[in-house]
Amino acid sequence: MPRHVLTIKDLGESACWLLVQQAIGIPDAKLRTDFMTERVAVLIFAQHSLPERLCVTAAVRQMGGFTVYEGEQQGAWRVELNEYQEHLMPIFGYYMDCLYAYGLPVSTWDMRAANVNFPVINAGSPDAHPAHALADIACMLRSSRYLQGVTAGWLGCANGTLHSIIEATAWFPFSLRVALPPHLDPAPLQAMVDRLQTPVTFVDTPEEAVKGANFVFAGCRGGMSTEDIGPWRLDAELMGKADPEARLLLSASPVEAIPVDQKVLSSPASQLVRQSEYRLRVHKRILHWVFQDGESPA
Repeated sequence: MPRHVLTIKDLGESACWLLVQQAIGIPDAKLRTDFMTERVAVLIFAQHSLPERLCVTAAVRQMGGFTVYEGEQQGAWRVELNEYQEHLMPIFGYYMDCLYAYGLPVSTWDMRAANVNFPVINAGSPDAHPAHALADIACMLRSSRYLQGVTAGWLGCANGTLHSIIEATAWFPFSLRVALPPHLDPAPLQAMVDRLQTPVTFVDTPEEAVKGANFVFAGCRGGMSTEDIGPWRLDAELMGKADPEARLLLSASPVEAIPVDQKVLSSPASQLVRQSEYRLRVHKRILHWVFQDGESPA
């Protein structure tokens, strides 16, 4: 049975901790190996995302593998996957070794029913982004060992990363405060938290979310007008309400995230470069995990 990486919940506690610890332990994020030699990874992207494509491609190529990219504007593959998934997946297995999906909701995927005989890795979807969540947690662990007593604040719209960060509170001992813009209904996320019974709370304002926080997540700005964004701008004054040693983590590209002032983004608090490094580290460890360490290519 092939291993898949779709959601934090599906991975489970042991695999999540293993991937994070192994990612931290890689001596050089850009280390080149031959683990993926003769292996082909297909990138199925329903939406364009240069950062995600770069990160996944770099991970596969630096491990000696090959990538094939299929973007949203190329052909009718999305319709084919929706309507003929059970028939197409076994055929895909003849041509590739693993598949990265981006922009496709994965929470309802049933890998057994779809007859998938190769690893499927979620490179980011509206309902889950396990690689980003694990990479950000690795960044957090570098600054706050074990995460005991750590509080993180999220401000901005919900995306796959927020879903996965919330799920991760079941395995990692940090608390999370979430401030969503007024036009978003927190009920679906609250229902998830109620099922998990983890220390996640929802607050009304960015100030409440960041107050005393050790880590501040700048979420995405989707659906917010220019007028709406104003009070949510992460400037030095708002960041100053967090812990004096607080770290900033972007959960979307800078142009899609809640606006962050240049001074804050350039300050020692910003983890933007480290986030990029750890996302590469996590993707490399995921590839090892799905193919099982030491296995030789077929």
